[in-house]
Amino acid sequence: MKNIYFNNSKGWAGATAVTCGREEEVGVASLDECDGCLHIAIDNDISMLTIHGDNGQRTGRVFPGALSIGVDYRYNDKLNRDLTYLWSKDISRTGRVENHLIADPENLWYREDKSKRISVFLPESYDGVTPHDLLYFFDAQNLFCLAGDYTENGDPYGSWQLDLVVSEIRRQYGKNIVVVGIDNADMYRSNELFMDPDKFGDLSPLATAIPEDDFSKGYLESLSAFMVQTLHGFIKENYCISDENIGLGGSSMGGIASFFCGLHEKGFYKYVISYSPAFGLYEMNAFDNWFGKLNFEGNRDILPKIHIYCGGGDQLEMSLLPASMDMKPLLVKHGYSEDKIYETYDMEKPHNEESWRLVLPESFSCLMNLFNL
Repeated sequence: MKNIYFNNSKGWAGATAVTCGREEEVGVASLDECDGCLHIAIDNDISMLTIHGDNGQRTGRVFPGALSIGVDYRYNDKLNRDLTYLWSKDISRTGRVENHLIADPENLWYREDKSKRISVFLPESYDGVTPHDLLYFFDAQNLFCLAGDYTENGDPYGSWQLDLVVSEIRRQYGKNIVVVGIDNADMYRSNELFMDPDKFGDLSPLATAIPEDDFSKGYLESLSAFMVQTLHGFIKENYCISDENIGLGGSSMGGIASFFCGLHEKGFYKYVISYSPAFGLYEMNAFDNWFGKLNFEGNRDILPKIHIYCGGGDQLEMSLLPASMDMKPLLVKHGYSEDKIYETYDMEKPHNEESWRLVLPESFSCLMNLFNL
């Protein structure tokens, strides 16, 4: 059985479950008052769940594995609408975030300050003695609940709540994870999360159709070197972490950046989370040519698992969707193991943190084999 919890702020009255792979209603799940929340017990073959009441209904995916985390629907005054937040009755915001400024004049030569701000989330389990798995993530400025009331800058869609999900994974599966977030909220964002077109390949019409961003330069290879050489050395020196299961993630520009770095740094990252990736800023022949140089066949044992997600609920997601859906066939064509590539597409979800945080439990379930522990 799988347990899902809901805050009953909207007066939900019932739930309808859908069998995996079949658009078939299988009946109403039971909702029982449980420690001030609503509890739904369902079988593992359920893929979609709709909760409903007098105020309407909400439909969401049921994640693979047994990761029980609920969804809280809250009202946001700025957007004049309800937003969804990850939530669990058994976990609270625990742990702490430590901030650092890491200098690296050699690899961060393109930045005036020659340094990067990073945020390290240490879960409650961190004692400085027990080695923890390590997850690098772009866009530290909106990753953690602990940064403030979802985010310090008042992001109307809230944070990823990555700290909450990591804490829940530890509670349920005993997996201890330290998250290192890399801040990418400044004037260098578009360039440092982007491959150099002069080396990588042709830009697409989509890249030139975004006038507020200049994609003619790309410093991602230098940023990647900073991460594996300087940043990782700093993390190992100052924190008790294990090199056995290092992951990397991001969305949008961070989504394409995590994808590139995961493949570029052969054997360093074990899994990659790539949400709403900006693949479409390049012509697909650029990826085709690059994959041909990476020798997937000869490196199968060290290639990372990849989870590609994209929505279709707004114009930006729709523009990114075709290239996202083309990526797995192209990888497989060049010898990438098909069973190492996971895909999730949700045509109703727009391009924001609200959408991305709801996919996180699925990524961890697939990429870290949580269900098989």
